[in-house]
Formats: sequence, structure tokens, C-alpha cells
Amino acid sequence: MLTPARKHPDERGQRWLQAQVQQILAASAVVLAPPGPADTPACSWGPEPETSTTLYVRLAGDPEPKALPFSLTMIAQCGSGLYAAQHNAIMSIRRTLRKLGIGPATPS
Repeated sequence: MLTPARKHPDERGQRWLQAQVQQILAASAVVLAPPGPADTPACSWGPEPETSTTLYVRLAGDPEPKALPFSLTMIAQCGSGLYAAQHNAIMSIRRTLRKLGIGPATPS
């Protein structure tokens, strides 16, 4: 029986970062937009190579998605399970959300 191939750290990192963003928004009672036209998700990574490291979040009542850029290094390190990188990523997410005027007012 074949074992499924392990996901690349970049894929795992993107999934981990997206889950953290959604968890932080949910904890702050920020409502994501419902699926849009053509089932556009409320939270997705950029489709083009230039935007593949940017997470776009659509909020309820806001027509424009919010962009949260990440470095390739941060994505790969979070996908590899490096605790320090994951901690830094959470702090970066909170800072970016505060700059965008959404999310927690103070770090917890």
C-alpha cells in the first residue's frame, strides 16, 4: 500500500497561517464574508506567482479584500513546525490586522 506523499512545507505553512488568521479573526468576533460570486472563498491565497505569498481576507460588509503578505521563508518555516517562526508569524498577523483596523486591539 502506498503512503500518501507528505505536503511540501510551503503548502503546510500556508494552511497553518490561514488557520491562524481565521482563528484570530474569530476570537475577535470579526465576521468573514459569505462565499462570493463563483464561490469565492472568504480567505484565500493569491492565485498568481507574484501574489502566492499574500493571503486575501474578505470581511462581511467590506467590498475589498484585505491583503496579508508573508515572506516565503516565514511560510516554509511555519510549515516545518518551527515554534519561533510560528510565534513570530502570529505576532506579525496581529500587527498587520491592527494596522488594517481589524482584529484584536492588544496582543493576548
